[in-house]
Amino acid sequence: MGEKILHITLDIKDVHWAADSAARSAERWSQQAGHYTNYLTSHFKGKLGELAVDKFLLEKGYKLDSHFRFTDRENLCDIVIKVRGYREVCRVEVKTWDARYWAELGRCIAVDQYEKIKKKADQIVWCVAEADDFEALLKSPAPISIALMGWSWTADVVNAPVRLTGTDKMRKVENYQLDDSDLHSMSKYKIKPPTGTISAGDLLT
Repeated sequence: MGEKILHITLDIKDVHWAADSAARSAERWSQQAGHYTNYLTSHFKGKLGELAVDKFLLEKGYKLDSHFRFTDRENLCDIVIKVRGYREVCRVEVKTWDARYWAELGRCIAVDQYEKIKKKADQIVWCVAEADDFEALLKSPAPISIALMGWSWTADVVNAPVRLTGTDKMRKVENYQLDDSDLHSMSKYKIKPPTGTISAGDLLT
């Protein structure tokens, strides 16, 4: 994969924030029926990935609206990149996996969730959280490395093969699953889709 992958280190302060934010998200979704895998560790991994992508984008000099930092915005995309204010934007969704499951379960978007993702996000950044024990990390935050494995235009996901994925006793789910080779390199990251940038009005559609 070479230059495709970028590693971002989160410090203890970041991991503390991710743990606290994950707890708030788990509590919020516990009140709503139908939310799949409402586990504290799942929210925690997600927040870690979102923080890493946020840092990557800020280091590149982009102006951001980081929705993931606000529990009441979790139905929106994770991050909006603003170009000339909100006149042009790129909406980013972050997907994060435990390193142990990346090969088999990574790079997946559930078939029945694809239209929702496509409606709210222009691109997806795929991440791996590199920790041996996430429950222990929740209780005792420590620095962690997050691997940004690559990125995709959301519209391209539908061209991926549909696979029934799941390990052990997991419920099997129909997913569009990209191959590693399908992901764009983080060193060649860009925010303008082939068809042009998205208008600010699309944020609310």
